[in-house]
Amino acid sequence: MEGIMGREGDVYRVKVTSPPVDGKANNALILFLSKKLGVAKGDIEIISGKGSRMKIVRIYGLSSEDIAKRFGKD
Repeated sequence: MEGIMGREGDVYRVKVTSPPVDGKANNALILFLSKKLGVAKGDIEIISGKGSRMKIVRIYGLSSEDIAKRFGKD
């Protein structure tokens, strides 16, 4: 099951079911965030951690407050 597993400060824990092989998990993360936040996949960029479990993701066009609201967390 994919989803938001929790939040610690500014860090969201997101679970995807795709394996971390050949970028599949990164692509799944981008697709999940795109659908959940209602933005284009091209507006989401993994800027750090492409080969790691911990990633830093930039989402263009949304503030951190917008993201929290769309995730259902205030």
